[in-house]
Amino acid sequence: MSWDPYDPGAEPDFGPGPDPTTVEDPTAPPGIVDPFADPTAVPDVGPDVGPDVGPGFDPGFGPGFGPGFDPGFDPGFGPDEGSDVGPSVGGVPDLPNFDPAQSDPTAVLGNPGAAMDVWQQHTGENACAIGAQGMVLEYLTGQRVSEEQLIDEAASQGWYDANGTAPADVGNLLELHGVPVQQVEGASLEQLEGVLADGGAAIVGLDADEIWAPGHDPGDDTVGDAPGIPGQGANHAVWVTGIDNSDPANPMVVLNDSGHPDGQGLEVPLDEFMGAWQDSGNFLVAAGAPREV
Repeated sequence: MSWDPYDPGAEPDFGPGPDPTTVEDPTAPPGIVDPFADPTAVPDVGPDVGPDVGPGFDPGFGPGFGPGFDPGFDPGFGPDEGSDVGPSVGGVPDLPNFDPAQSDPTAVLGNPGAAMDVWQQHTGENACAIGAQGMVLEYLTGQRVSEEQLIDEAASQGWYDANGTAPADVGNLLELHGVPVQQVEGASLEQLEGVLADGGAAIVGLDADEIWAPGHDPGDDTVGDAPGIPGQGANHAVWVTGIDNSDPANPMVVLNDSGHPDGQGLEVPLDEFMGAWQDSGNFLVAAGAPREV
């Protein structure tokens, strides 16, 4: 099985651009060129109105989980800025996150609150599957292995390259570090729930465009393979940490998503999650599950 990569971040061609020998005076009436303007000067366009939003926003698949979400900007979340980006910064939506204080513990499957403690945003190119496995490894064993080491290990075994990680290789790093893994294609929601109930960790493949678009209608998944449009197929790997049924009418799937700056305990409505997961053929990697999935 392979999943098509996509690149919605290609830079559009705006043509050859303005003639550098003429620089318009921004204070002049429209259409009037200042003949004395310094052609090497940079016009003052006022204060910088766009916040620096991140080091790259790349969920990471490749031919399997691949080139990831590259909207064509450097989101720039620096070390001092964290993940609180407000309603929308630079085109990156602010997504909802699980709050243990606002949920009914008896209605939550899995342990998403504890899983949030090991969330990390991946930095490697197309490294979403690496990031998911690294978080799961720490959660299940208490062993934190750097992303750099995991990338080196995966690359040396042929499980990762610049294009990302093939679905068939997701889980190999966990097995390398002693964590039992089961891969399931065409998994059901009941199987996913079973992994969570048993204390295991579930990594799934899905369409990132759908879970990153709050209010996405699963019925819209009929647009084919257009780059960057929901419904084109799976392009991302995430760790499902829980299912919150505190509001039975609106169950939420909780994810640790290493590809999004708001991915720590990201909440996705169940129907939206199911639509996004279906795009991978309901691909599931069950890690640390004590029984057959």
